[in-house]
Amino acid sequence: MTQTNQIRPSHSPWSSPVIIHKKKDGGIRFLVDYRKLNSVTKKDCFPQPTT
Repeated sequence: MTQTNQIRPSHSPWSSPVIIHKKKDGGIRFLVDYRKLNSVTKKDCFPQPTT
């Protein structure tokens, strides 16, 4: 994928791991693990209502 310029290396301290998963129907799913980024993100003081 780097050879076709679909992705490129990153040296950012805020990068997140990526997994490309093949689905049962033959398609692909692009997954990003944001758990570490979410752990350092500030929560909203006034979150939006969900209902």
